[in-house]
Amino acid sequence: MAAAPARAPAPSAPIRQIRVPDGTRLAYRLYGPSFTSPRAEAPARLRIALCDGISCDGYIWRDLLPVLARDYDILHLNYRGHGRSGLPRDPAACTLAHFAGDLDFMLQQLGWNDAILIGHSMGVQVSLEAAFRHSDRVAGLVLCCGSFGRVLDTFRNTDFGAKVLPLLDAVTSTWRETVATAVRVFLPSPFSYALAALTEIKAERIKPKDLQPYLDHFARMPVDLFMGVLSDAAERTALPILPRIEVETLVIAGQDDGFTPLATSRLMATTLPRAELLVVPGTSHTAPLEAPEAFERAIVAYLAGLSPRPPAERLAVPAGWPVATWSRPAG
Repeated sequence: MAAAPARAPAPSAPIRQIRVPDGTRLAYRLYGPSFTSPRAEAPARLRIALCDGISCDGYIWRDLLPVLARDYDILHLNYRGHGRSGLPRDPAACTLAHFAGDLDFMLQQLGWNDAILIGHSMGVQVSLEAAFRHSDRVAGLVLCCGSFGRVLDTFRNTDFGAKVLPLLDAVTSTWRETVATAVRVFLPSPFSYALAALTEIKAERIKPKDLQPYLDHFARMPVDLFMGVLSDAAERTALPILPRIEVETLVIAGQDDGFTPLATSRLMATTLPRAELLVVPGTSHTAPLEAPEAFERAIVAYLAGLSPRPPAERLAVPAGWPVATWSRPAG
């Protein structure tokens, strides 16, 4: 079998920091022509924001980022409590709505009103939240291996995850330090990769070194923060508002994705008014690393069909819809 072609290394970019109105410190990186050659005259171009999954800080974009950064400006923001970003002062201020609000704040600071959001896993939920709540800044969506909501209702095609979540929450609350120690020891170990290969990922396509950055980052996350975000993702759904998100959307699904099964992607693609579905054969929840060329071709073709747009009006959020609040710190 011929060796796989060498992949381009991820471009380097300095870590930048900013504080949002409630005082939370966010870390982010900027890539693309405007930031590598900021003095050069350049035509109007689309801008991209990458939205990670839960307990992720960018490992899934390893192959896609170098390809897109050649022609597009890119924002990669670490969610609060993820990567190099800080924790909010209020532990409850770490929800998908807060992640979407932080993204809107960053887009506002950059002056971007035509961002294409590319989300993976939980980043799909964040992207949908942002596209609805902050529609005047979002011009398109690429939704990869994710769901519109209530993710544990369909995890591995059962609702077992939703049923066991209260028990997991009780265990982590009661034995927080013990669970945190076990996570720090177990997750970075070779056993975690072996378990992932047995239950989800395609071991012939993704090797231990590919998954290790995710495992290392997950092991460093506060357990209570992870459980809070997971609970929010498990309870929140964007299904009722999908028909109102009218931007051009590309939904990409891994054929054998057990975390967010194909049926979920099909329902999302048929409910969104302007969505197209691509199914990548023989791939799992980590499909962007298992079949990078398929993702690159599809996303580059999707972007080529778009153009920068004029400012749009923000959709009105229905009464009773959950809204994140940012309380300014005293002093």
